[in-house]
Amino acid sequence: MKGQRLRLVYNPYAGRRKLTVQLDTVIRIFQESGNEVCVHRACSPEDMEQIASRSSDVDRFVIAGGDGSIHQAVNGLLKIPEDQRPALGILPVGTANDLAYALHLPKSIPEACKVIAKGNVFRMDTGQVNDRYFVNVASAGLLTDVSQKVDTRVKNTLGQLAYILKGIETLPSFRPFRIEYEKDGQQYSDDVVLFLAVNGHSVGGLRKLVPKASLTDGLLEVLIVPAAGWPETIRLLLNVLRGEKVSAEKIKEFQTTELMILTDRPIKSDLDGEYGPESSWHIKIGPKISVLC
Repeated sequence: MKGQRLRLVYNPYAGRRKLTVQLDTVIRIFQESGNEVCVHRACSPEDMEQIASRSSDVDRFVIAGGDGSIHQAVNGLLKIPEDQRPALGILPVGTANDLAYALHLPKSIPEACKVIAKGNVFRMDTGQVNDRYFVNVASAGLLTDVSQKVDTRVKNTLGQLAYILKGIETLPSFRPFRIEYEKDGQQYSDDVVLFLAVNGHSVGGLRKLVPKASLTDGLLEVLIVPAAGWPETIRLLLNVLRGEKVSAEKIKEFQTTELMILTDRPIKSDLDGEYGPESSWHIKIGPKISVLC
């Protein structure tokens, strides 16, 4: 495809800055494939979202970063009417790159550029919590805010190990919370340590977490881990992390298009590794978005 207008926005701190040292190569590949390229170095997550929201003037909006950067880009793009919205391209240079994994995107930056240049469009589901969108996971509870608390320099140095170490650090101070929700006309109330609503195939680099999840089925996979005393709770969490939920009968897992969650106290949520709305939460399938893959 020729004559496409392409905007490249990059997070200069993502993934050991590996995009910055290949920036000229990226621009060259895009230009040689017929794209008119403009480049924006993001100053902050909010900057990514604002630039995306003002990108109805281009055909392709390419974000270089991890899942958090994609999250900001999608929330910006979905402010544009669908008939004016550019297709989203992804250069996966983050730590976990869960969405890139689900979309089978190459890890190599030049190869990922070539995928974007081909222009093949995939229509992907999004999720929504209150007035914010997510592409991979909405979560609350134990370990869910680890990504926000890990220093960028530590994350770039240690990768996923940084998440694990920070997660262990949060265990002693965590307090379970009560949720109330309705499913199939029946009311439920549970004390929980972890709540997940998943759109993609993996969370935080855990590839077996929700193997049945699909990016195109119009459904969210909900996973609820109850509070059961710390020894049992840790066992349940290990089952979740290993993808062995079938053997953990106390863990609740179901699919839905929409769910209202009430909590016994204000609880913060996490959307794709970024801060999400405080409870209560109206969770549902959001609009589809076009992704180049």
